[in-house]
Amino acid sequence: MPDATKRRFSKRLPVFMVLVLLPCLLSNSCASSRPARSAYAAKGLSANADSAYRFLVYQDLMRQGKKDEAVAALEELVKKYPSPELAVELANLQWGLNQREKATATLEAAATAFPASRQLTLYLANAYQMRRMGDKAVATLGKFLAAHPTDAPARRELASLLEDAGKHKEALQVLSRIPEADRDAATCYLMAKAMAGLGRNAKAVTLLRQAVDKDQTLLPAWLDLGGLLESQGDLAGAEEAYRKMLSQDAGSPEVQARLLRVLLRRKQPDQALKLLRDEAPDKPHLLDAMSAFLEAGYTKQARQALDMLVAADPGSPDLPFYKAVLAYEGDKNPKKALEILAAVAPDNPNYDKSLSFRIQIATELGDYAKAEGLVREARTRYPDRKEFIAVEAALLDKRGDTAQAAKVLEKALAASPDDLDLLYRYGVALEKLKRRGEAKAVMEKIVAKDPVNPDALNYLGYSLAEEGRDLDKAVDMIRLALSKEPDNPFFLDSLAWAQYKLGHIDEALATIRKAAIPKVKDAIVWEHYGDIAAAAGHKAEAQKAYRTALDLGSESPKAVKKKLGAL
Repeated sequence: MPDATKRRFSKRLPVFMVLVLLPCLLSNSCASSRPARSAYAAKGLSANADSAYRFLVYQDLMRQGKKDEAVAALEELVKKYPSPELAVELANLQWGLNQREKATATLEAAATAFPASRQLTLYLANAYQMRRMGDKAVATLGKFLAAHPTDAPARRELASLLEDAGKHKEALQVLSRIPEADRDAATCYLMAKAMAGLGRNAKAVTLLRQAVDKDQTLLPAWLDLGGLLESQGDLAGAEEAYRKMLSQDAGSPEVQARLLRVLLRRKQPDQALKLLRDEAPDKPHLLDAMSAFLEAGYTKQARQALDMLVAADPGSPDLPFYKAVLAYEGDKNPKKALEILAAVAPDNPNYDKSLSFRIQIATELGDYAKAEGLVREARTRYPDRKEFIAVEAALLDKRGDTAQAAKVLEKALAASPDDLDLLYRYGVALEKLKRRGEAKAVMEKIVAKDPVNPDALNYLGYSLAEEGRDLDKAVDMIRLALSKEPDNPFFLDSLAWAQYKLGHIDEALATIRKAAIPKVKDAIVWEHYGDIAAAAGHKAEAQKAYRTALDLGSESPKAVKKKLGAL
């Protein structure tokens, strides 16, 4: 049965894919080893005996791999002896055979016949959700709850669906109807997610602590608790949460990576390296660790992580690429990185990566001729690779030919109109060309295809904030983007700006302080910081922010200087 406690990282469990194996497991232990008999003495059997026998026949057919016959047998059984359990069994089988419409129809018919069955209701809602029919899933659970308002599992499932759709207020309202004494760990966890989605992080932390107090094994709650504590600067608390997960022998590579980054933020690189050695992560996560060390400025430890990569796979064709990254990021020697990458042979499976990296470095060094030559090679070698189309467009934009970049992307989209990455890049190019109406239409198209696309949501939310309209909607959109990338400084800046436009100055100031961290080299972010700090009466803070905006090359220096002079 679907249950919120069974989900990790907000993804829904594929319940049909799991449960469709049940008939096979049962057939191995219960079914006759002989072929199913087509004739049997059914006339003298009671209804219960006849039903049981037919089920065994169905199981035997499944054991033999005769799935079409098994489906027919089970359909006949469901028709003659309808029950919620048999309907679920049939739907599972149909779903496993990729007959999703039939499976849904089976559940719909059974739910009509047995409206009081929570099991059927939950399965039907999950079927709708997995077929991206979210409104029907919500309506199904809503109808059931209207008749059974005290059914907590159904209420949790409805809240989870609403959460997945970014409807945090509605999810919280649904969960709030569960009496406090009846709120189990799963309920507290879902309420915490809704609170976090609404930006009420302190309350979310309290609820997450309640959730893990009620169930120490509720790993998603520990993970979310660690993430929220990180965002609040409580690094010791975040470390404790992640270590709690690891102590349960359930620490995923993601948890190890999060803990490692927390240790680096706490300036404990040796502890981070010890964690790496103790947990022995696989190659992709060793690489991620190396990147984390580099980002934090710990080149020595990054080199040791690279040594671990070499020891794990000395003949790996990936090693030149990793060495180039170390030279570029750690040694701050882009020319050395180019030399390493130039030695990568075309038959190396990472040659495409090396080309992409070389283009990036050449562009940053201002060697546009080399970059263009490498782009031509990449487009010739990999004509169907969309990332090199994006690289070509980015290079054109860097050289100041945004109009030509837009044409390159437009041509690519003619062949791949649903490619969301190309669509987003195209929308950004249109924005730079001051074709804002077209850019907005592109972003709306992205959100229509992917309702939780963070970049497009942030763009649309920020646009509304800039225009000073539909500000509540703008906040909701940006918060949804932040639920996917909670530390993205540009998303935080957008949220702060929307809060500022709403007149929520204290909230805006707290948000922009998180966005305007030293490594953010964006003049607009710092100008926003100045405006918000000035509105809050923090003169010195505003002055510093405005000066930083000017140092970073503000596009409107006269306006910024005027604001600075008015303080």
